[in-house]
Amino acid sequence: MARFLQSAFIILVCLVLHSQIRAGNIHKGSPSKLGGGGYSSVDFSIRIFYPEIYSRQQAHSDSVSLPTIRMNPRINYGRLTLIGGTVLGSMAAIHIYQQNGWWKDNRRSFHFQEDLKYGLWVDKIGHFYGAALFAHVIQKSVEWADVSEKGALFVGAGASLLFLTFVEVEDGYSTWGFDRVDFLFNTTGIGWHIARYYVPILQQVDLKLSYHPSDLLGNPGGIGFKGQKHLMMDDYEGQTFWMSTKVNNILPQVLEPYLPNFLCFAVGYGARDIANPNPHRVYFLALDYDITKIIPQDTWFLRTLSQTLNFIHFPAPAVRIYPSVVLYGVYF
Repeated sequence: MARFLQSAFIILVCLVLHSQIRAGNIHKGSPSKLGGGGYSSVDFSIRIFYPEIYSRQQAHSDSVSLPTIRMNPRINYGRLTLIGGTVLGSMAAIHIYQQNGWWKDNRRSFHFQEDLKYGLWVDKIGHFYGAALFAHVIQKSVEWADVSEKGALFVGAGASLLFLTFVEVEDGYSTWGFDRVDFLFNTTGIGWHIARYYVPILQQVDLKLSYHPSDLLGNPGGIGFKGQKHLMMDDYEGQTFWMSTKVNNILPQVLEPYLPNFLCFAVGYGARDIANPNPHRVYFLALDYDITKIIPQDTWFLRTLSQTLNFIHFPAPAVRIYPSVVLYGVYF
């Protein structure tokens, strides 16, 4: 685990440096030497992460003044260090939980294994959703350190892919096996997060989650493996995923002046009785809310808060349309 965290930290630093070079936030300038012939921490970072540049500098330092790399002073490296420590600490906590609850008593040789039945694909949608959410949270955290939006986007995507792939590899050494379909949904969820940045029309659709605890929560039922009780993240019976879009996108334009701009329409999907012999799917139609139209967008914090809350489907009137029709005054 220690080696993984060390590697993850190095990769996170590399992602930040690489993204800043691509974004132009790390640029050419004058060499930065300390007194007594020593080198600054920037020069040391170049030596570690960009040895070819460092070698060229050393080869010509006595005869030619070559450009070097100067870090953008706008980036808050204190915040960036705090973010890195928090992310790695969170990864470590999740790993410890999974090691004690999932993997410890279920070890075997590495193998691939797909489960396309359990959870009726709610777990697969959860992989897609979780990967996009994780990438979003890391991106916004790195933006807090004044890294450019585009740079932070790829740092978030890279960190999400790194950690979720690590989890899949650990699953590969357990009873469950490395699930290639889970890995596919992880990567497509991250791809969705990136695509929304480059294709703004995709921002008209939001993937959201609502949750209410089912009878599986805190119990080992459903899949019968040793040592694990269901938590919220694998209480699939209590999860409902929603595809939400603004009402004004689907209703006649003549109605737009009469409808609040935050009002959305959502289609929901879930699964019930998954621990029983006859699990079944459920589908919903519901009203929803665009939180970015409710919370003022005056500051970076408020914009980030509203974008993050838009991953949640808040209580709203709904109707279940399958397997039977049920009206809900408020559904969550």
